[in-house]
Amino acid sequence: MSALLSQLRGHEKWVLPGLFCLLLTNVFGVLPPQIIRQLMDAVGNTPGSGLGMLLLALLGATLARGITMYWMRQTLIVMSRRCEQTMKDRLFAQILAMSPSQVKEYASGDLISRMTEDVGKIRMFLGPGLMYSLNLLVLFIMVIGVMLRVSPQLTLWVLTPLPFLVLGIYLLNLKILSRSAAIQAHLGRMTAFVQESLVGMKLIQAFGAEPGFRGAFDLELQGYKSKNLAFARADALFFPLALALVGLSTLLTVWVGGHLLVQGAITLGNIAEFIIYINMLTWPVTSLGWVASIYQQSKAALSRIEPLLKASPRPNRVQGWSQPLPWAWSLKAVHFAYPNRNFSLHISDFEALPGQFIGITGTIGSGKSTLWQLLAGQLTPQKGSLLLGDRALGDWNESVVYTHTAWVPQENYFFNDTLLANLRLGAPSADRQRCMEVLELVELGPWVSALPNGLETVIGERGVQLSGGQKQRLALARAWIRDPEWVILDDALSALDSGTEETLMSKLLGDQGQRGIILISLKIKPLIQADRIYVMHQGELLAQGKHQELLTNCALYAQLHRMQVDGSGSNTLALPIFEAQI
Repeated sequence: MSALLSQLRGHEKWVLPGLFCLLLTNVFGVLPPQIIRQLMDAVGNTPGSGLGMLLLALLGATLARGITMYWMRQTLIVMSRRCEQTMKDRLFAQILAMSPSQVKEYASGDLISRMTEDVGKIRMFLGPGLMYSLNLLVLFIMVIGVMLRVSPQLTLWVLTPLPFLVLGIYLLNLKILSRSAAIQAHLGRMTAFVQESLVGMKLIQAFGAEPGFRGAFDLELQGYKSKNLAFARADALFFPLALALVGLSTLLTVWVGGHLLVQGAITLGNIAEFIIYINMLTWPVTSLGWVASIYQQSKAALSRIEPLLKASPRPNRVQGWSQPLPWAWSLKAVHFAYPNRNFSLHISDFEALPGQFIGITGTIGSGKSTLWQLLAGQLTPQKGSLLLGDRALGDWNESVVYTHTAWVPQENYFFNDTLLANLRLGAPSADRQRCMEVLELVELGPWVSALPNGLETVIGERGVQLSGGQKQRLALARAWIRDPEWVILDDALSALDSGTEETLMSKLLGDQGQRGIILISLKIKPLIQADRIYVMHQGELLAQGKHQELLTNCALYAQLHRMQVDGSGSNTLALPIFEAQI
C-alpha cells in the first residue's frame, strides 16, 4: 500500500481539498434520511405541520451534496490523472536513461504495455479506488453513528452480515491477485507479438506466412481470453455477495424494526431512515469488492513498473572536460568477450588522430561492429583502456561526447515525420539553406527538389517511403549537418552502388576540413584514400597501414581487394581461403 501511495508524492495539494469535499458530501448525504424520518413522523402525527420547511431542507441538502460531490471528483480524480502523467513522464525518462543492454531485456510491446495499461491500473487505484474507499470509511462512521443513536439494538442486527462480507472479500482477493498478474504479463507478451508482426509485415507477406501468424495470434488471444475469464469468474462473485448481504440487512431491518415499532422503541420514520441508510451503503459496500480488485491489479501493475523505475541508468559521466578539442581515439590492449557467444575481441593498438580519415575493414564476423559498439560506449571493455583524449571514454560526460561525435550505424531509424524534421534531429537550428547544402553533399538534393512537398515530405514510420540507399544517405546527412569533430560510420554506405559511393566519398572528403572520419566497411574501395586502414580478422587487428602498403604487406587485405575488384568471389569466401594460405 505504501509503495502505491508514494506515487502521490508531489500532488499533496489536491488531497486536503478533496478530503474536505468528501467530508461535506457525506455530511449532506446523511441529512436527507433524517429529514425524511421527520417528514414521515410529521405526516403521521400532525399532517401539514412544517412540511414545507422540511421539503426545502431536503432539496437544499440534496443540491449541496451534488455540488460537493462534483468538486470531490474534480480534486481527487484530477489528482490521479496528474499522478498518471507524472508516472508516464518518469517511466519514459528512465527508459531513455537506461543503457541499450538494459532496454534490450524488454520487448518493445511489453514496455508499451507497462507505460499504458499498468500505469492506467495504478491511476484507477489512486483516483476512484482511494475516493470510494475513503468515502466508504467516512460514510460508515457517520451512518453507523446516527443509527446507534437511534437504536443500538437494531443497528447490531443490521450490521451482522458485514463480517461475512469482509471474510468473503479476503478469500476472493487471494485469487484475484495472481490472476490479475497473469493477465497483465500475458498482455505484455501479446502486445510485443503484435508490434513485431506490424514491423515485419512485409517479410510476413513475402514469405506467405500470414496463416501461421494468424494462428499464433489466435493462440495468444485464446490464452488472454482464458486468463480474463478466470479473473472475471472470481471478480463476478463480489457484487452478488455484497448485494445479498445488503439485502439481508434490509430484511433484518424490517423484521427487527417491526418488533421494536410494536414495542414503541422506535417510530415508523426510524425504520424508513434505516432502510435509506442501508441503501446508501449498498453502492459503497458493493464498490468495496471493486476497490479490492483494483487494489490487487494496481499492486501487480506496480510490481511490473518498479524494475524500470529502479533500474540503474547509464553511469553519470564527469561533467566538463579539461582537454581542448579535438580529441584522439585510442585503444590499448582492449579485450571484450560476449557472455553467451563464442567470440572475443582483442585490440592491441588502435589510434585515430583528429582530422584523419581512418578505415576499418576485414572479413565477415571479424569484430568490426563490436569495435564500433565499443567506440560508441554501448559496450564496455573488460580489460585494457579505451581512451578519448587523455581520459577513459567512461569518464567523459556523455552529452559532451555525443555533441562532438556523430554516429551512423548500419540500421538507421527515422520518425514518421517530414524530411526536414528528421534531418534537424541533432541540429534543430539548421536553416533550410544549410539543410539543402548537406542534402546536395550526400547526393539527395535533386531528388528532394523534385518532390511535390520538398523538405516537408512525410517519409512514414521508420522511413518506409525511402529506399535503402536514400535511408543511408539521409542518415549520413543527419549526422553531417551537426558539424561534429568526429563522424563514425558503421558500414553506412553498404546500400549504395559503387559509382554513387565513390562520388559521395569524394564529396565527404572534400568537405572534411578538420573533421575526423572513421569508416567501418566490408568494401575496400571507399577506404583507398584513408590515412590509415586497420584490417581485422577473427576478433584481432591483423595489420594496419595505407592502401598500397597493405596490398604489399597483408595477404588478407590483398585478397579482399582482388576479389572485390575482379569480382572473383565474395567476402564470405575470404576467411577459409586466407586460412588455407596461412
